[in-house]
Amino acid sequence: MGCALGALVAACIGAPFLLPWPLRVRYLVTAPMTDPWTGFGLAPRLDTRAVRLCAVDSDHGDVELTFDEIDTGHRSRITLASQECVPSALAKFDGWMVLRTTLLMIVDHGYAHVYGPDGVVTTLGLVAGEKIR
Repeated sequence: MGCALGALVAACIGAPFLLPWPLRVRYLVTAPMTDPWTGFGLAPRLDTRAVRLCAVDSDHGDVELTFDEIDTGHRSRITLASQECVPSALAKFDGWMVLRTTLLMIVDHGYAHVYGPDGVVTTLGLVAGEKIR
């Protein structure tokens, strides 16, 4: 009986990670907002957003990324300094933009981490004085 109950709990915990990528992102964004035991909303620990990359622009060596938030429709912009832009990250951003891939953005202490179904671009620092809106 204990093994069956343990297997059921493990299946419930692991099941969301078997979903297709867009649904998995939606789960990861909304899951921290509600306590499953009480149903009350908790303060989110991380600033997580479901986004789509809609523009990658270059300006004097810096790269500006423009994201559309799926839930709110707000636009977020991140300007990366030229020394942070490696070609592999730019290629990944271009692919995500063209395919309109749903992405998971986590903002933490002045850095953004962008997760896609085929990889991650992490520790995107902001240009001095800029905030992610």
